[in-house]
Amino acid sequence: MATYNIKVLNESGFSKSYVVFMEKPKVSSTGGQPQIFSNAWATFTALLPNGYDSVTYTETTYACWGTSPEPLSPGVVLSSGGNALVDTSKRSSVPFIAGPPTGFGTVTGGTAMSGSFAIVADTDFTAENSYVFGMAKPGPTKIPTPVATFLAEPNDTFNITPVVKFYVADGSYTAGQVIDVSKVSTTAASIDFTGSPFFTATVVQGANGNFSVAYT
Repeated sequence: MATYNIKVLNESGFSKSYVVFMEKPKVSSTGGQPQIFSNAWATFTALLPNGYDSVTYTETTYACWGTSPEPLSPGVVLSSGGNALVDTSKRSSVPFIAGPPTGFGTVTGGTAMSGSFAIVADTDFTAENSYVFGMAKPGPTKIPTPVATFLAEPNDTFNITPVVKFYVADGSYTAGQVIDVSKVSTTAASIDFTGSPFFTATVVQGANGNFSVAYT
């Protein structure tokens, strides 16, 4: 199981907050293509000059569902929900049951697409319920952090394929908060371990505000 470390070093000369988020997973469904949102994974608050922090990525992955207090958009944080541990190597699938009680059913293997996990929705809810599906990763608390979310649709199956690519940007965020990627993607540091023999990336923000990435 691959493990990657991402370190963020603040050499900007100012106190800075940072966010780490992931490339959006590939999501396919039997119906229409949902709009995928990126959520803040790791957040580092008020790093002083020459301060650093880090986060570790493993292949541990969760299917997640939640309820949104308002339509999914930048700044939104899920108000409640749940998670199910899945395994993309086993092509895990998990049914969503609107209930009551609401939540995931039993995880089974062998039915999702290769390299993916699947969330299977029945016909027991409508758009008015404002349910959200997505992918979550281990975070700073016992509750996994959503890293990608989309509006749940009934009577559909969603195959979710993680993409192991990361971004680091400066800014103050809450773990799980939906990010406006269009505003940070042009200035964020990009981290991609694909085909690399390295397992650690050190991201440095310099005095001019630019980011650099070194792999070790």
